[in-house]
Amino acid sequence: MKNLLNSRWLLLINILPVTVLLIIFFSNYKIIEGLLTAESKTLWCKFSLALITLTCLQLGYIIFCVIKKKNISILYALLALVFYISLLYCYAEYSNIVIPNNIPNWMISSEAIFYPGTFLMPTLAHALFVLVVLSSPKPKTINIWHNFIYGISVPIASYLFIQIILPLWQNPENSFGTHILIILSIVASTLFLFFICRAIYNLTNLQSDWLLKHAIYWKIIIALGLPLLGLCFNNGLISMKYGLGESIFGNFKHPWFYIIASINGILVCLPPFKNNIYRLIRFFGLLICFPYTIYFFLIFLPYLPLAIIAVIAIGIGFLMLAPLFLFILQTNELYKELQYLKQNYSLTKITIGIIAFLSTIPLTITCFNLRDKIILNNALEYVYSPDYSKSYSVDRESLSNVLTIIKQNKGRDTSFSNDNTPFITPYYNWLVLNNMILSDVKINTLEQVFFGETIKQTTAVQNSFISTIKLSKVKSTSIFDEKQQAWISSIDLELTNPDSTNLASYETEFTLPEGCWISNYYLDIENRREHGILAEKKSALWIFSQIRNENRDPGILYYLTGNKIAFKIFPFAAKEVRKSGITFIHKEPVTLNFDGETVSMGNTRPNNPTKAETINNTFYIPANEKIKLQLVKRKPIYHLIIDVSKDKAKNIRSYCTRIENFIINNHIKKEDIRLQLTNSYSTESLMSEGWKTKLSRQPFAGGFYLEGTIKKILANNYKNNDCTFPIMIVLTNSLENAIVQNDFSDFKITYPENSNFYELDDNHKLWIHTLSTNPKSRLSSATTVSNSIPVYAWPNAKNPIAYLPNDNQPSIVIGTKTNTDEPQTKKKSWISGLNLQGIWIRNTLNPSPSNHSHFKLVKQSIISGILSPSTSFIVVENKAQKMALLKKQKQILSGNKNLDPDEETQSMAEPNLYLLMALLLAISIYRFKKTIFYAP
Repeated sequence: MKNLLNSRWLLLINILPVTVLLIIFFSNYKIIEGLLTAESKTLWCKFSLALITLTCLQLGYIIFCVIKKKNISILYALLALVFYISLLYCYAEYSNIVIPNNIPNWMISSEAIFYPGTFLMPTLAHALFVLVVLSSPKPKTINIWHNFIYGISVPIASYLFIQIILPLWQNPENSFGTHILIILSIVASTLFLFFICRAIYNLTNLQSDWLLKHAIYWKIIIALGLPLLGLCFNNGLISMKYGLGESIFGNFKHPWFYIIASINGILVCLPPFKNNIYRLIRFFGLLICFPYTIYFFLIFLPYLPLAIIAVIAIGIGFLMLAPLFLFILQTNELYKELQYLKQNYSLTKITIGIIAFLSTIPLTITCFNLRDKIILNNALEYVYSPDYSKSYSVDRESLSNVLTIIKQNKGRDTSFSNDNTPFITPYYNWLVLNNMILSDVKINTLEQVFFGETIKQTTAVQNSFISTIKLSKVKSTSIFDEKQQAWISSIDLELTNPDSTNLASYETEFTLPEGCWISNYYLDIENRREHGILAEKKSALWIFSQIRNENRDPGILYYLTGNKIAFKIFPFAAKEVRKSGITFIHKEPVTLNFDGETVSMGNTRPNNPTKAETINNTFYIPANEKIKLQLVKRKPIYHLIIDVSKDKAKNIRSYCTRIENFIINNHIKKEDIRLQLTNSYSTESLMSEGWKTKLSRQPFAGGFYLEGTIKKILANNYKNNDCTFPIMIVLTNSLENAIVQNDFSDFKITYPENSNFYELDDNHKLWIHTLSTNPKSRLSSATTVSNSIPVYAWPNAKNPIAYLPNDNQPSIVIGTKTNTDEPQTKKKSWISGLNLQGIWIRNTLNPSPSNHSHFKLVKQSIISGILSPSTSFIVVENKAQKMALLKKQKQILSGNKNLDPDEETQSMAEPNLYLLMALLLAISIYRFKKTIFYAP
């Protein structure tokens, strides 16, 4: 531990943590600044200035020591303890003003108030160690029993004080007496830790023959007994007797915690035989296990001020000091081994060995985490953003282990139990999940797809807010923009809550006509008009959910699937009337069905017909241009989608009979049939002679992932761009168990003939379904499939680029090539909306596992001011909410797009509470003492 006297340690122990603390607090301050009072802002400045001043003094002292080649002095240690404890005490006194109670927990972490105690604790611990080392006598004159007696006397004296003196304490008229009590508690805790650490440190440096002879016994107690007993206590084997539950300080139930604790304890207890190889092996073994010792030392470091309370309150409370004892003992053992080995090996080789073996456990954990990340990302890519030309193979057993860990990390986290593992769980969430989460919905979907789990029917949470809002007035206006040859239309809405008692929310859906984009949105809040902010959709939905929980004023617009838009406003007080409005840009006159009202926008201009438009190989073909194209009939290819998921092998004979009868009844040639054997994956094969044998040998495993097969068929057929179109017939005995998360409106461009697909049930009955709405719902029965539907060939029937539906509506198609040069984006322009639509269609048909294409669409949408399926218009009421929105957007765009910001209404991820308990309890005691001492 003498090495801690080197002033350079202060760079790691003080300068780095304080710098991180200042960065975190500055980022939080920028978010909540608009909600702070003048008094709060003044305190922020004062505490920041005090912390910066102390840090500069520390830095100056480091430079002084380095130049003068001096070690840290005992005066520094005393001053560091006094100044930093005083700073923390003052902070605790005014913490409820620095971060007022009116700051929402979702805006900054509710634990942010405790960060100073966490980040300054290493400085306090280091100052205490310096005092221990510099105040300890030479080994030959050590009397460890004095230190043990002094240390034990402190909790005994404290107990007597609480039992005898405190009941006689006279309540003063002011808080002076209370401050004296708190200061006495701080002094008692400091003295207790000082004498106990000094005793253990002196014990490890003893040169007494009798104590050296019996060293094995106290080493066994410190290195083996206390760590294993502490694990048993924390994991419920002992703590249950005290009514404290299990996993008090975190989840340490994994067998490796016990294994490493045992190995480390044995290595510490091994005697230092004079054998170079033996000493080298022992030294490197201690190094491998040392991160384990440091790990628990850091976990319990914030709790050290509470050690004296634990010793007084619970007889086994001294276990909180076990990591501290082991850290001191093992540090000294390593130092002694290093001094011995330096006499026989070069310092370079030893240094390389130290770095390599110290990194063993952290690198092992990192490698396992990276493996889990690859497995999870591969599974998410396959389900949510697959490359339809690529074959996927996910290790089911490994994926199951990953999902188990993720679900465990999302477990309970209460005052007396915690399913998370300190440091390891946050590190896992950061490395594997990019500090986001995998929602329960996606976990369930992955389990259904890869393991064939039964679909979990979740009951929707009943909202306490009643949706009774009436659309009392709708007004529309349209202006033709000659410059861009497009209509700019606005609808102004007046919404009324007829209820005289309840809060209510307004929620509706409407469908945009093809070629119509949303370019603005406003909501009136407290007699002022707030315009919507365009933001990444997930971050906007997250902010909307958080604000709504506080009964504040959010409003939001975003795409669902296809051209369907969700529109929500909250809250409406009893009898309240609110105003909102939406602006649209469109080329042709359109009619909008808005909450039961028909709204017409734009007028026909017979002398100025709409022309085809193009940007970045995305083409808009108006209705008047479509009718000039040639109608063609494409050849149908029949895709028989056969359910070969788990436990479906018993249906083989039925499948064969159904297929044969279907072919006969519909007069289909076998060369026009494709068998899609579908479970977790889809395997396509021709209708060859051995198709029955191939079906019987198919592995029946996983879930029936119908959605993935349909999307793959549609996307590949569109990209092939030949004169065929798919007719899909699903063969299963339980279509309700097929995995279909959404409808296929986003793929509308790929099925111009019609949106039908079919189900062939076990009674050989044919049912019609639609891809556009509720795909699993039966529309009607049919005797044969419809296979003769004309479509328009664009630009001509000889060399078609795309096929358009035979209707009276405009169409949007994409070409086979994309310009490498991004076109200049124009603000609020119709052509920018067309470009966004083209990017979205390409992303849908050719998903990318990376965030690049998603980021590009979000960026172009925000620059252009046009709503896209990846963004959302959201209205918030203050600057703090806007800053929180931007912070969440940055986090989401830098992570995996297939992960989620939250389940629904969960606070933002920050360091866990178990690192901050010491200061939490101190503040709680301080706030509670007023009730005890000054109660009337």
